[in-house]
Amino acid sequence: MRATYGERMDGLLRRLLSRWRNWRTARADIEGLANAGREAGNVARDVGVSTAELYTIARAGPDSADQLKLRLNASELDAVGARTLRDLERTCTLCGAKRTCERDLAQAPDDPVWQSYCPNAPTLQALQEESRRRHR
Repeated sequence: MRATYGERMDGLLRRLLSRWRNWRTARADIEGLANAGREAGNVARDVGVSTAELYTIARAGPDSADQLKLRLNASELDAVGARTLRDLERTCTLCGAKRTCERDLAQAPDDPVWQSYCPNAPTLQALQEESRRRHR
C-alpha cells in the first residue's frame, strides 16, 4: 500500500523538525564551548581530542555518528567497551564519507566495500574477530 500525500508530508515534517532540533542542539553546544573559554581546552583534553576536533564534533550535532550504530548492528557486534565506542564515535563524526556510508548501509550493509573507505574499519574488523573467538 502506498503512503498518502498526508503521510508523506507528515514524515517529511518529522524529519525536518528532527534536523532543526539537532541544529539547535549543535548551536547550543558550540555557544557553550565558546563561552567556556580556556575550559573548552580542558574538556577537549579530558575526552582525548584537540580543541579544534571538539568544536567540529559539537558542530556536527547529536546524530553525527548514527552510521556507526547501523554499522555495529550490521556487523552483529554485541559488546564494545566504552572507551573504544567513544573513539569509534569520534572517528565516525569526523569522517568525510558519510553519504557513501549511508547509501551502502541502506542498499547492502553486508557488502565489504565499506572497509575500503571507513576509517573505523580496522577497529571494527578486530572487534568482529574478537567476538568470533569469544563465541567459539
